Amino acid sequence: MPGRQKSDEKRDEILAAAEKEFARRDFHLVLMDDVAARAGVGKGTLYRYFPTKDELFLATVLRGLDESHAGFLRVFDEDAPIEKILETAVARMLSYFSGRAPLLTLLQRYEDRLPRSETEAWQRRREEALAAIVGALERAERGGRIRQMDTGIAAEMLLGMVRTAVHYPRKGMNAATMAHEIVALFLNGVRHGATPARGSGLRAVRGARA
Repeated sequence: MPGRQKSDEKRDEILAAAEKEFARRDFHLVLMDDVAARAGVGKGTLYRYFPTKDELFLATVLRGLDESHAGFLRVFDEDAPIEKILETAVARMLSYFSGRAPLLTLLQRYEDRLPRSETEAWQRRREEALAAIVGALERAERGGRIRQMDTGIAAEMLLGMVRTAVHYPRKGMNAATMAHEIVALFLNGVRHGATPARGSGLRAVRGARA
């Protein structure tokens, strides 16, 4: 029936309403009834667009990700030491995902149920983030700032560290401080003596054996 056709306009109205509801309360306190009422639609209409609250939350967060992602990529255009670039980039990710830890779990659970355009957009953002990190590492490698490595694996490991920090935040530690700790651990490890002398970067450990 024509009246049951989905439309992008109606979907956007629902997502705008959901964004306001999720901004006011924690995820588990938001009711689908509240979202439907704010959007001015019936529950049946809401569930036709988003069968579960998890999917609604996921689509809502992804809708607002573009601006954050663009800012993240711009960090890698800066002419700065690798430590500074990575710390700024990681801090941006931590700030964005603060309070949105369920997003990472939901992405894995519902990625195949999102509209193809959103799935492809999320995958593209992730690939762009990885490419930006790899590019920064390769520049630092060529400059002798870090040892030779598989930069693709290293970039995946850095994102994995960020995911862990999102899921297990440290009380009283802000995004900048946590980013500093993550990048220091990523670049220098945990052993005594792993941190290079001031001004030497990681040149001293180039070619070092584990």
